[in-house]
Amino acid sequence: MSEIFKKSFFVLVFGFLLVSFLPKTSFSQPDFEVTVILTMDALPSEAKDRLNQLKQQVEDYYTRNKFADIDFETLYKIKLTIQFNFRGTNGFDLYDAQVFVASQRVIDDQYKNSPQMKYTTLFKYLDDKVTFTYNRSMPFIKNDLRFDSFLSLLDYYAYMALGYDEDSYFPRGGNRYYQKALDLCNKPMTDRSGWTEGGGGKPTRSDLVSEMLNSRFDNFRQGLWEYNWLGLDSLTTNPRNSYKYILAAIEKISNVKKKEVKAYNIDLFFENKAQEIGTIFQNYGDRTVYDKLSKLDPAHQRIYEEFKAKSK
Repeated sequence: MSEIFKKSFFVLVFGFLLVSFLPKTSFSQPDFEVTVILTMDALPSEAKDRLNQLKQQVEDYYTRNKFADIDFETLYKIKLTIQFNFRGTNGFDLYDAQVFVASQRVIDDQYKNSPQMKYTTLFKYLDDKVTFTYNRSMPFIKNDLRFDSFLSLLDYYAYMALGYDEDSYFPRGGNRYYQKALDLCNKPMTDRSGWTEGGGGKPTRSDLVSEMLNSRFDNFRQGLWEYNWLGLDSLTTNPRNSYKYILAAIEKISNVKKKEVKAYNIDLFFENKAQEIGTIFQNYGDRTVYDKLSKLDPAHQRIYEEFKAKSK
């Protein structure tokens, strides 16, 4: 029985048993271990005062609400960091900001649930076009049926994090979360800036999630699963096989990028993973692997050359 078949069979059976037999009380478990950071240097003091409850309100929103459809995620919480870099305000309740979002999932190896447990970053993105209305007395009530310039932003990135997380455990498993994120982008709204209208070379939120639902990027998502589930999760127990699957996944992802004029999520993948990839192959035993990585991901050739110089 092949390694791919065995691991795929295991995760499908395990997921079924988990959904079928977990006690009902587990469904109240939050999906995220969230860290909220506010950078308000550009704001006047009265605006900072109006935001003095925002950090706690956002943390409570993510921990109080359930975003996942099933409880597979409650075996561990996705680490979610969201940072608001405020750039301005209209003097009342309208804010302009950059929002940095990063999600991490546990590496599913023998160190899971131990003090040596390690995490890997799945999704990391700087959203440069964010405007929203906020006041501290607003109700923080999750409702996917209506659009709110602030709460829908929080929902969107929760669904993107869940989509990437599911894609790392199941081939193209994140569809339902990506669809929820896309549905938010298509809600009626008065200002579509950042959602479906953008500027410059950065994608809109709709562009980013639509790409993940486009069949042209199926091999990217397949590669994302192979990199994490067949590669990274087995690296400490079966390094030879893991190296093989990781290299094959990177090649698969690189081949998709070569065929596309724009590949936002693939660019994010290599930008977020280049250091991790370089570290993975430090003990590979053949320094020429970094030459191959440089060809597959030429934008980060300098990083791979630095790892090649210090590798064994």
